[in-house]
Amino acid sequence: MRHFISILFLLCLISCSGPTGYWSDPRVILISIDGLRSDIVNNPAFAENHPFLARLMAEGEYCVNVQTVFPSLTYPSHTSMITGVMPDKHGIVNNRPFIPEKNFVDWYWYADSIKVPTLITKAKQKGLVTLGVSWPVTVGAEMDWMLPEIKSVTDTISTVDLARKHDRPETFLESAKIRGAVPEDGNPSGYNRDLLLHEIFMDAFFRKAPHLSLYHMIETDLIQHEFGGKSDEAKDAFMFMDSLVGNIMAFLDENKLWETTTLMIAGDHGFRDYEKQVNINRLFEKEGWLTLKNGFISDWKVVCLGSGGSGFVRLKYPADRDFKKKVRLLLSKQEAFEVLEQRHMRGTLWAPEKTDFVLLANKGFGFVRSTEEPYITDRAGGSHGGDPRHKILKTGYIAAGRGIEKGVIDSMSVTDIAFKISDLLGLELENSVVMKDR
Repeated sequence: MRHFISILFLLCLISCSGPTGYWSDPRVILISIDGLRSDIVNNPAFAENHPFLARLMAEGEYCVNVQTVFPSLTYPSHTSMITGVMPDKHGIVNNRPFIPEKNFVDWYWYADSIKVPTLITKAKQKGLVTLGVSWPVTVGAEMDWMLPEIKSVTDTISTVDLARKHDRPETFLESAKIRGAVPEDGNPSGYNRDLLLHEIFMDAFFRKAPHLSLYHMIETDLIQHEFGGKSDEAKDAFMFMDSLVGNIMAFLDENKLWETTTLMIAGDHGFRDYEKQVNINRLFEKEGWLTLKNGFISDWKVVCLGSGGSGFVRLKYPADRDFKKKVRLLLSKQEAFEVLEQRHMRGTLWAPEKTDFVLLANKGFGFVRSTEEPYITDRAGGSHGGDPRHKILKTGYIAAGRGIEKGVIDSMSVTDIAFKISDLLGLELENSVVMKDR
């Protein structure tokens, strides 16, 4: 009996403490559906397959021509959504830091990598209550309630246990587990992972009435990588996400919260299908310019970070002009991609100064990071990461509720989302927008 009372006390302590908003306050929910392609939103069958998103479109504003950032990857794009600037200014220039010796396995998990103010930092300054569920680049962010996106890259710790080390407050995930929102499975995957994240989001949103909520839906991206964007599996995945959005809309309906709530749905990038995988580092290895030992890059004179539709090549000694010419000649002979040099990287196709060459995958090809696969492999799948101006990499945007007028937006950038939210919540986000070659 004493043990039972202690559990009840802990549950009450965890559930009742911490900052909480009021339902009468203005609020914004930003949901990113990873890999939401513009052609999905623009499809005549969209309403039939996605009734809840279609209702949002009918009641609010939408755009089927949203340009993402370069590289058109999840982490740079999500950071642009909450800063209003491009990767060259906010600093999240890829999904992964450029660390060849670790086979590029790490990600830009940590919020202190962002170099400019965000909606999160502005909301804190204003004293607003914030909630984040699996939003990229938020480990260590000063959110009131948060389960950041992070996963084990070594399998030495379960994903849930790793996330528990970085949630905010320290009892956030544990309290959800006590209430039954978190199962015993420490490494949920596929739809089970997104169901878990959804339960955690709904649980926290209901209890804490946050002013700013950031929520990332994932499986649509992974499905398209494996099966391609036009696959039946991808279709099913987007229908599943539509049902999760429907749960949130039902909650807003039942509690009459639309007058105070703005619900935004955003994609981070489109998708391109390929038939052949390209492993640039195996090409460099064949030339004797890169050494692999036990599956790891142990030494290199030139190395590439493959990022789906793009690859970023760096020379260890860029002042060696003779060697750079050899690399340029080798790359220029390949049919799988186009080669850009630093002098070409001044507009939309920006890259960090240390990048010597940017590679853009040609139709039918996609870059991979694997150290196991040969240079070219006949393996189909889906990717992104390429030139965001291409139609297939455009994404979508839908919003309804407080402060949203009904209508169609001809074109926009993912950076525009930050300023829309800033205006709705009075956050006074002042980052200058860096839009080049639009």
